[in-house]
Amino acid sequence: MNTPVYSFSGDMARLQQATAESHDNTVRRSKVLAVLNLRTGEQVLEVGCGGGFYTSQVARFVGPTGRVCAIDISADQIAAAQQRCAEFAWVECRDADIASPPYPDSEFDAVLAVQVLEYVADLDAGLSQIHRMLRTGGRLVVVATDWSSAVWYSENAPRMRHVLTAWEPHKPWLNLPSILRVRLRSAGLQPLRQTPIPILNTSYNPASASYWIAQSIRSAVVGRENVTHEEAAEWFGEFPELEKNGAYFFSLTPVLTEAVKVA
Repeated sequence: MNTPVYSFSGDMARLQQATAESHDNTVRRSKVLAVLNLRTGEQVLEVGCGGGFYTSQVARFVGPTGRVCAIDISADQIAAAQQRCAEFAWVECRDADIASPPYPDSEFDAVLAVQVLEYVADLDAGLSQIHRMLRTGGRLVVVATDWSSAVWYSENAPRMRHVLTAWEPHKPWLNLPSILRVRLRSAGLQPLRQTPIPILNTSYNPASASYWIAQSIRSAVVGRENVTHEEAAEWFGEFPELEKNGAYFFSLTPVLTEAVKVA
């Protein structure tokens, strides 16, 4: 199984969906969909669909003459995606693993994977499956975050470093964008270009992605690298104070990678 080391079920599923609704990710969806350049009648697969935010938008682009398949290994996420896409009869949301997707060879015109491949332990096997399912000339769009690019201001820099160090193992591919082109070529896919989609938050509020990322980190780091409940709570509790003093700052660089199946 290509099961991620980080589970997006229960509270984590709720937080992921809240993050997806933030202004930063709403802007990112617009950019990703523009690059994907979908056409009426196309067949599209979304890998790791989460709550179905991209899936529902893709459905509108391809229309009822097209087909959208969305897979995720979290039953909670699939339930949310099915509800969000209930009006689209041409959308199929399934609990499935990229290690063994239930689709035949050369099935899709495009595959979309947003913030998911970095959680797949056997990356090469996942890319091989994507290559298999794409038609010749089919497009792949991947969004992955380079977590080494994170800059998060704190008046307690050692504590910030400790918490972020404890957060690092939450996915097996911490800086996937830096190696992705090599792995795509090994899977038979031709990388085209990589484009940064930076996040910059200078305010701590529910419209910002970092507001929800902070909640996810707080829930995940306790017990890792000797982070205690108290330390995690103090780390988390600093952000409203920074906001009050006009000192809040967060930046992060997700990277969009485009590729094509040439043969």
